[in-house]
Order: sequence, then structure tokens, then C-alpha cells
Amino acid sequence: MNVNNPSDMAPKFLLISLFLSISLHQGIGQEVWSLEKCVQHALDNSLAIKQSVLSFDEAHINKRMADQGRLPTVDGSTSYNLSFGRRVDPTTNDFINRSFGNQGFSVSTGVVLFNGGRISNQIRRADLGKQAAELDVEQMRNDLSLDVALAYIQILFAQENLTNAQKSYDLIQSQLEQIDRLIEVGSRPKNARLDLVAQSAQNEQMVVAAENNIDIAYLALKQLLQLDDSYQMTIEIPDLPIPADYDVEAANTGDVYGKALAWQPSIRAGELRKQNAEIGVALARTNMIPSLSMGGSIGSNWSSSARDQTEVGTQLVGQDAFVNGEPISIQFEAPVFDVTKVNYPDQINQNLGYGFGVSLQVPIYNQGRSKANLDLAKLDVVRSDIANEQVKNQLKTDVQRSIADAKAAKKQYEAALRTAEATRAAFQDTEKRYNLGVANNFEFISAQNNRDQAEVDLIIAKYDYIFRSKVLDYYQGKRITLN
Repeated sequence: MNVNNPSDMAPKFLLISLFLSISLHQGIGQEVWSLEKCVQHALDNSLAIKQSVLSFDEAHINKRMADQGRLPTVDGSTSYNLSFGRRVDPTTNDFINRSFGNQGFSVSTGVVLFNGGRISNQIRRADLGKQAAELDVEQMRNDLSLDVALAYIQILFAQENLTNAQKSYDLIQSQLEQIDRLIEVGSRPKNARLDLVAQSAQNEQMVVAAENNIDIAYLALKQLLQLDDSYQMTIEIPDLPIPADYDVEAANTGDVYGKALAWQPSIRAGELRKQNAEIGVALARTNMIPSLSMGGSIGSNWSSSARDQTEVGTQLVGQDAFVNGEPISIQFEAPVFDVTKVNYPDQINQNLGYGFGVSLQVPIYNQGRSKANLDLAKLDVVRSDIANEQVKNQLKTDVQRSIADAKAAKKQYEAALRTAEATRAAFQDTEKRYNLGVANNFEFISAQNNRDQAEVDLIIAKYDYIFRSKVLDYYQGKRITLN
């Protein structure tokens, strides 16, 4: 936990009463944010999570497309042509020498009967990709929730540090008022107040520094919540107990790491991606296997030149001929036809045609691309396996570090608590002697500084211990709360 040393702060001279009035004025009308509300707001407005959700939606679409791979394909088409001169009429296949229009229709379908399990593997791979994308979203939500909780704790730390600095300032002010009264009655010399004035200025500087730390902590939280830095907010102050019953000494890497492996979404997502890569090897092998498919089509044509001839009767037709060199006239009956234009539906029905077929595709040689793709797919399996091991090793390192930090933080807190209790007792004794006139300003200020520093160290140790315990809870899959 980052804490600024008050002695390094640049001095600012502000009246504490003015600061309190401004703080009170800003607090009026501000919305109080609980940790749960902060986490939910961050999850709802995180651009990174929204981007991750888009990746999940894309994986969902890919899964839906893969599921439909077993269904036959159906395509329809139509075209219209206007022809001039000597052309073939598609409805009669006769040559005609006039302008005409024609339109063609076709519907085709095809279905894969066998392709070495490619469709099944594509469905499995898309399903694994969808699950991995969902786990990525879950991991990102968990990480953001932890970040918000830690930023929230940082504000609580800064506020408690301000309270401690304010108490020190108020105490030195009361002592300064007391010494002024003694100076007025002649019990103390005028220069007796100089040390207290200097200490008062230093304590005022600590108050201003603590106030700035609160602003910085709020800014960090607002950034996580995607809020403008000018947005006025205040957080709920929960009862934040010290995890005294937290048996941090019993925590060991094996147990915590085992729990983290079991629930961390990133670990499960990595395993799914390895399975995805293994399916990629099976898919690459299908490129070397014959595939069998079946298809069919149906179509028809229409032409503006199509005509229908109907026999409506007969008529006598005469024709001159020669028989034995003598001209004679021959008459015979010839049929009479009525030519009409064939309407659109009748042509479509008359010209209807369809067919079915089976296709077998056997890969023989494709310049070694199939073998190369298979080798690349095998490399993807090795690459995903290495990536998973890296993630697990990093998780194990983080768990080991979190356990060591939690144990060290507990010891530091216990030591800081003992130091604070001792300096409080020492200060109380010095304060009594100072009020009786036995102790001088130097002794009083030194005792107060020792106590103040011990209080600051205790606050740091307290929140660092809380912080480390929450991180350890996170790796064990526990819900992050401040109660």
C-alpha cells in the first residue's frame, strides 16, 4: 500500500475550520456509494469488459454457424436477357432471327455426406471457443472487482489517516491555547510557544497531505468506475474489522494454489483452448481424406418468342404437278393452325427440368499444403500447452507471494499495534508531566511525534494486512467483502 511520508510534503497553510466547512458543504447532496454499488457500476461501464463481451458474442455466432454446417445449402438464381439478331431461343433451342426477351430460373441444393468428421470437429471447436470466451469475460470481471475493492480500501485508509492527522492537530492546538493562557498570566515566557507553533504548522501540513491523498484515492476509484474526475461522490464507511481470526499461518501454497486452479477462469479457458488446438489437428487431417457430397437442381425458362400452335380445322390446297409429262392439278386437305402466345406460367411449367448428382472429391496432391497445415496445427497444440504452463506458473508465483505478504503483514500489524500502545502510554505520561510543568516543550513534542508516527504506522499496517488478506481470499475463490 502506497503511503506518502508527511515530512516530505510541501507546506500549505490552510485553516482547518475552513477545510471542515468546505468538506461538509461538498458532502451535502453527494450520493453515497457502497462497495457493492461501486463494483456493479464498474462492471456495467468497463470498456474492456464490453470489448470482451463482443468477443464472446462473436464466438456465439461462430458456434451457431458451425451447428448449421450439417444442414444442406439451398441457392436460387434468376436472370433476364434481351436478345437481338440470330440467336437460340432457350425454350425451343431453335435459331430465330428477331429480338426477344427470356428469363431463366434455377434452384440448387447440396449436402455433405462424408468429409472425415470435419463438420463435427468444427462444431466442437466452435463450442470450446464460445466457452473460453465466456470464461475470459468472467476472469476480467473478477479482476476488475478486486481492483475496485482495493481502490475502495485505499480511500478508507486515506480517510482514517486524515482523522488521525486531525486529532494530532487539534491536540497541539489545545496545548498552544493553554500555553498562551499561561503566558498571559506570566507563568511562562513568550518564547515557550514557538516550538508548539512550529509543531502546529507541521501537523497542519500532515492534514493537508492526508486530504490530498483522499483526493488521489477517489480519483483512482473514479477512473475504475469510468466517472469524470469532477463527479462528486463519497463512499460508505463500513465497519472494517481487523481479520484477527484469520488463520494466515495455516495458509500454505498447496491448498491455496489448488483452490485457485479449480476456480480461476483463466486456467479453465487455457485448458479449453488447448482442446481447441487438438481439434485443429483433427481438422487438418480431414484435408487429406476424400469427401462425398450430393446435390440437386431444378430450373425453368421463359421466352417472349414462345408460341403455341393449335389445329382449328382443314382447308383444300391445290398444287400443280406433272404426270407422264402432262400437267395436272392436285388438291388435298391441309390442317389449319392458330398460333397464340404461350403465357408465363405455362412456359415455366412446360420448361421445368431437374436433376440430382453425387460428387466424390479425392485429394491427391496440393503442393504439400495439407501436410504443412497439419504440422502447423500440431505446433499450435504445443504452443497452447506452453502458454497454459506459463499461466499456471505465474498463478503459483502470485499465490506464494500473496501468502508470504499476508503472513508478513500480520506480523507487521501486531508489531505496530504493540508500538502504538507503548507510545500512547508514553505520550499520556509526558502530557501529564507537561501539564504539571515538569516536562518541557521538546519532551512533549517528541512524545507526540513518536505517538503520531506510531499511529500512522499502525494505520498503514492495518490496511496493508486487510489488503493482503483480501488478495489471499481472492485466490481462494472467496467473495470480496468489507464486513
